[in-house]
Amino acid sequence: MKLNRLPGIIIAVIIGFSVVFSFHAVAQQLDSLESLLKNTPVDSAYVENQLTVSRLYHRQNQHGDRCMKLAAEAVQHAVDLGDIYLYAKALDNLGLLYRYHQYYAQAIPLHQKAFDLTEMLDIPPLSKMIFANNTGVAARHNGNFDVSVAYYLKALSIAEKEQDAKNQEIANNGLGIALMNIRGREEEALAHLRRALEIAKASDNTLGQAMNYLSIGSYYDEIGNHKVAREYLFELKRLNNEMDDKNGIAITLEAIGNSYLLENKDLQTARAYFERSLQLYKQLNNPLGQATVLNSIGDVFRQRGQLNQALAAYFQAYEVSDELQHYSMIQHTATAISSAYEQQGNTKQAFAYYRIAQQYKDSLALHQQEIAISALKHQYDFESKEAQIELLTKDKQLADAKLHRRNLVIFVMCGLFAAILGFAFFKIRMRRLKGKADELIKRQKDARMKALYEKNLMEAEIIATRMQINPHFMFNCLGSIRFLIERSENERALNYLVNFSGFTRRVLEISHRPVHRVSDELKLLAQYLKLEKNRFDDSFSYQIKNEMEQWEERDVIPALLLQPFVENAICHGLSPSNRKEKCLQITAKTGAAHIQLMIEDNGVGLTDCETVQTGHTSMGHKITDKRINLFNASYQDHIQWRIENLLDPDGKVGGTRVQITIFIVDNKEGGSEDNVTVNLPLEHN
Repeated sequence: MKLNRLPGIIIAVIIGFSVVFSFHAVAQQLDSLESLLKNTPVDSAYVENQLTVSRLYHRQNQHGDRCMKLAAEAVQHAVDLGDIYLYAKALDNLGLLYRYHQYYAQAIPLHQKAFDLTEMLDIPPLSKMIFANNTGVAARHNGNFDVSVAYYLKALSIAEKEQDAKNQEIANNGLGIALMNIRGREEEALAHLRRALEIAKASDNTLGQAMNYLSIGSYYDEIGNHKVAREYLFELKRLNNEMDDKNGIAITLEAIGNSYLLENKDLQTARAYFERSLQLYKQLNNPLGQATVLNSIGDVFRQRGQLNQALAAYFQAYEVSDELQHYSMIQHTATAISSAYEQQGNTKQAFAYYRIAQQYKDSLALHQQEIAISALKHQYDFESKEAQIELLTKDKQLADAKLHRRNLVIFVMCGLFAAILGFAFFKIRMRRLKGKADELIKRQKDARMKALYEKNLMEAEIIATRMQINPHFMFNCLGSIRFLIERSENERALNYLVNFSGFTRRVLEISHRPVHRVSDELKLLAQYLKLEKNRFDDSFSYQIKNEMEQWEERDVIPALLLQPFVENAICHGLSPSNRKEKCLQITAKTGAAHIQLMIEDNGVGLTDCETVQTGHTSMGHKITDKRINLFNASYQDHIQWRIENLLDPDGKVGGTRVQITIFIVDNKEGGSEDNVTVNLPLEHN
């Protein structure tokens, strides 16, 4: 009993109906997706799009083997990405396309592999059910009923575990159809079909009920029990009437007509059902359904010997099929016309339509041959990729094993580390109880400070030579450190020494650089001011503001250019002042074409201290002027500076402001320099 074509009536008519109305929309969607595939990288989303496009191509007439090529490429990309679940979906999709082209033998291992790969993976159960059901369908169509039953049972087991009524109904339906083809298991088959029908009724799944009514009715038609078959088909008709589903009613009327036609007892009734079905298909504008029914009406007339009426019906079917360019329907109808003419004895017309039938048969065979060649090639590629996916699976298993071992090693190491940490804590606690250890630590600290002191003394001499910084500052700092050590204020001495060491090291690092960024200069000043504040017993406060909005990454200022100005502000502005709150502020801003640096203090100002250490201050300014002039001669950017008193609201001197301006010259402007005169105001003593 060949029951693999039982749902064929519904599938053929529904597909035909949808193709007519959605062809234009599918074409537009294909163009969009093809463009997307050309302009996106190969990842999981790309592969998913390939699967979608391959299925859309299959729905197109005259699509060639483009659908198969895309599906095979998706398999390869999934292997390359190392995604087993995606690989399984690509295999299942390729299997579906083979199945649609009736290459069931090639489809079976693809669906089977998809399920076997994912059976133990943590993926959505629905995917596993789909893979198993598809294996069952392909095996059933290929006559491998034992394999079909085995995979339908796997799908049913998952569906029952997940309490998925819809997939329980699908698996039971498939089991019923497959078991019908195994001798001695007909009753078991009917039990599964009826179970599927019960589930569909319980879940109010009308489409499921329709499929099962049709499956059971068609089975009884196949075994010649047409009366029982029509009982189920009349139930199907009642269901479609309740839903007012005209397409379903048309399909059911056609199925009842076929039952009477097979019985060959009441051909008039068969014709009446076909005529009613035809009218509905016309109302629904379903040309494929019309062609199918017209062929059946022609068969009724031919069986009754009314050959002229049969030819009229066949010619109508031929005309509709030709408009649709449905090759298989044209070939079938031309064959029927040829047979009718042959019965009439019109051999000339019979031969003419026989040739037409053969031409379309050859066209279909050519298309199938193209698909077959593609199928063989893809099968070869698939077999060559099996080693890759097996290696991928083994690598994953090895990776999991390594991960397990690594976790175990980490756990053991954490335990050992905790034990070592506890032991170390115990030893440290014991050492603290020993006086000799305390003395040893003290001597080590003294030796370290001495070594750092001697090292920084040498670095100070180098910096003073290279950068021409006032050596009094360097040696004053070292003197302060020695003073703190002699007073046994080791903690303060150490902090001071660390800061001093950081400052000198930073100065050494930038000593080989002629210019650097303003932000680097401000960081250096921050270290310098920390030392000075410590040296002057926190007698003043300072604030550094970087409000630059551009040129932050540009090297625009000689290293330590601002240090002499800051030193003057502290030593000769703030130090002699009697103010309770002595403040120093350094600000960096940007203008349209310049950077402005300001050093402001609220000390005694220029007038009150101009006779104090004038020689030293003048030398500092001369060195600064020399460095600025050298910069202006060597670089496109230009620096000038000025110094002035700050006046309070009463007109009294309230401090001093040093303003350094760096004029930025863009390289694109040719680097031409304006005649900028360096303004040398009164020096800040």
